Amino acid sequence: MNVLKIIGKNFGVIILAIAVLLIGVVVGDLGRNMFSDYYLKLMVSCVLRVASTMALAWFVSAKLLKISPDELGIKPKRIELKWIIIAIALPVLVLAFYAFVLPGKAHIAENDMLCKTLFRAILETGITVGIAEELIFRGMIFRYMKKTLGVKLAVIIPAVLFAILHIMNMQSFNLTDLILLVLAGSSVAVMFTLMALDSGSIYPGALAHALWNALIIGGIFGVGAIVNGAPNTAYIVIPVESASKLLTGGNFGVEAAVPAIVCYIAAAMICFVWYKKKLQRAESQAG
Repeated sequence: MNVLKIIGKNFGVIILAIAVLLIGVVVGDLGRNMFSDYYLKLMVSCVLRVASTMALAWFVSAKLLKISPDELGIKPKRIELKWIIIAIALPVLVLAFYAFVLPGKAHIAENDMLCKTLFRAILETGITVGIAEELIFRGMIFRYMKKTLGVKLAVIIPAVLFAILHIMNMQSFNLTDLILLVLAGSSVAVMFTLMALDSGSIYPGALAHALWNALIIGGIFGVGAIVNGAPNTAYIVIPVESASKLLTGGNFGVEAAVPAIVCYIAAAMICFVWYKKKLQRAESQAG
């Protein structure tokens, strides 16, 4: 297979995978619009979006990309304790830094919205987005690129793509904002990919993704004036008393700030060490 053909096929897979993601969004929205009750809307939307995304991803991967469900990483597997620790540690460390290291004082901003906020953060921002995005980026796109381009490019290309797509969440930005976002998005995506690579499953990354989204951008906690490119309307607000974009993350928010990036890179390095040890054990057993 020549280079242009390989590039063309991989580009096609990216388009196909994004289409699967968007179809899942549409199906979830259709389910949401069938009901008027706030909690029922969220539950139905979550179930329909996750189910439709998984079903369509499985069908496309099996029939067109020749990737089995096991290789895709969607077969249920027990999540090891190490992945649970990383998933919890990431948002907790970032929140603790802004709440206790910096002088900002956390306060409750939405007194009567706790139940609705928790429900939306856990179901919509957490579980739904976490599973859907991991399935698309660390499932379909990564697994196909791994087969056609090799592991290194399969880690790097989807990571940069993941970061670039998040630019759409920003209302405005300058060069500093863009650099921070691409660095943050790429490093966290590499971390998610290494989790999928080592575990053979999308679920450790989906857990980390879901917990991060629920706690950092889901509305339970909100750090700084901007959260995921939008004004901070969280239940518990942690102000950032600094004008430095290295601490605020610019017009994307603290997800793209240096403290978060440091955590992403540190976690990615830990995951890489675990993956290398796994490869070494496999080589020694084969030898």
